[in-house]
Amino acid sequence: MDIRFGPAGIPIQCKGSSTLEGVTCCRELGLDAMEMEFVHGVRMGELAAKEIAVASKKLDISLSSHAPYYINLCTDDEHKINNSKRHIFDAAKITSLAGGNITVFHPGFYQKLSPKEAYERAKKVLMEIEESLIQNNIKIRLGAENVGKKTAFGSLDENINLSSELEMVEPVIDFAHLHARGDFKIRGESDYLAIFEKLESRLGDYVKRFHCHFSEINYSDKGERNHLVLGSNNEPPYEPFIKVLAENGYCGTVICESPQIDIDAMKLMDEYKRMKLCS
Repeated sequence: MDIRFGPAGIPIQCKGSSTLEGVTCCRELGLDAMEMEFVHGVRMGELAAKEIAVASKKLDISLSSHAPYYINLCTDDEHKINNSKRHIFDAAKITSLAGGNITVFHPGFYQKLSPKEAYERAKKVLMEIEESLIQNNIKIRLGAENVGKKTAFGSLDENINLSSELEMVEPVIDFAHLHARGDFKIRGESDYLAIFEKLESRLGDYVKRFHCHFSEINYSDKGERNHLVLGSNNEPPYEPFIKVLAENGYCGTVICESPQIDIDAMKLMDEYKRMKLCS
């Protein structure tokens, strides 16, 4: 399959609660990807990670991770910067040991900085993280996720710019965040095509290995409030998204962040299979 689908976390249909059991459950459900959620801290040991690497390779499950939420690369607080660097490094290291290919993170907040100042600070810290990963021979992608609140740093354009300047950083497209923040209102097929065309024009073959999050979303004029199950409000709509994926030769991974992470991931996957047969 050109596109892999999976849940943001251990499937809710999984009887077990460990990441290893989650990987097995994804395969049993017919899914072929899973995002490991380190959002409250990296609590996985190296031995467990290596066991997961063996299982994910055997079962052909593509793994990614989400780094802790406690990250702000734009602050001038050295303690917070050091903690942010540690959180990303630790998540990337364990993800690599587990056989994962990308660690997703939220870049930070503007606070009193201008967008340009926030960008330069984030880029500097990410360069330092890259140096540490390279020194430790950790090979992985760092996924800068576009944010859903207007106070947060990390628009799609900002993350594309980071990716074009940094070796290991690539954007992670969260379509619900794009829509809620107002960076890119998504109503139909042409809007999804415009996003992928922007990515391809700026980052070339990234559209052959993209990583994204998908759900519907509840939001206000300040941005995101909470993610919703598919079919709740059609914001953003999933059927034209899947149609664009099925008809345009893009390759990558779709991680479902709806409250029904695995049920809706399967819904996206089934729709993709149906549209591929029709295209």
